[in-house]
Amino acid sequence: MSGHTVSTMDNKDRPHFEQLLKLLDALDGWLARIDPNAADDHVEPGSALAGDDSRTDPYQTSQAVWHALSHAVDPLNCLRAVLRDAQAIHMYAPYALVRATVENACAAVWLLHPANRKDRILRRLRFAAADIINGEEAKKLIGTSGPRSLHDRLGQVRKIAERAGVDPESAATKVGYGRIVSAASEAISPSSTAVPFVWRACSGITHGDFWTTISMAERVELPGALPDVGRFRITANVQNLMYSTFFAVEMTAHGWRLFDERRRAPY
Repeated sequence: MSGHTVSTMDNKDRPHFEQLLKLLDALDGWLARIDPNAADDHVEPGSALAGDDSRTDPYQTSQAVWHALSHAVDPLNCLRAVLRDAQAIHMYAPYALVRATVENACAAVWLLHPANRKDRILRRLRFAAADIINGEEAKKLIGTSGPRSLHDRLGQVRKIAERAGVDPESAATKVGYGRIVSAASEAISPSSTAVPFVWRACSGITHGDFWTTISMAERVELPGALPDVGRFRITANVQNLMYSTFFAVEMTAHGWRLFDERRRAPY
């Protein structure tokens, strides 16, 4: 099993590698936007996001979206550094980076896509509830606690939901990334299962699932195996990495477009 370096890449993989780097050119604009010293992409008064923020405070939707998009961009930047600067193509590790981008880009799209404000508010509060629950579970592992209990924090979420006119129990219910990824995929392409598949494949590789090694890596059968036992040389599959990155980049781009649409005032 192995990855390989760019210098040892064969002619079959090189076009896919070049296309992969071309996809990552989109990073330059996004990195400029998340630079702490850059001009702030502020939420304009009278915009859809300004209205959402006022109803979900302190769990402002714009902050959650910005946080998600920042977390979508950074793994892609790491991937480009490994591929372009280090000139290395690892067999499994890049998919963990692509997975992080897919999840966070989908979260941004999921939060912003609904046309109905109450739907957006409900999603933002469920996202907050998930963060609260996950954080409290982590605190239990190290035997610590914060200034407020899980009950109190979810109670605040319910009160915000009541004021906004959305179901408080639904608002305080944790949402998982399986649902977020599926809904975001449906938002941009209702008939396509490509993004959920890429997410599951990247997650499977991150977990070390065997099915992903069979389906996502490059395999060459080798002689000398025992009866009914396969013997293979496993290497990085540049084409599959390129396709996976394509969908991660597309979802991130859609998240930025929605963010700009929602943060700008209509007049």
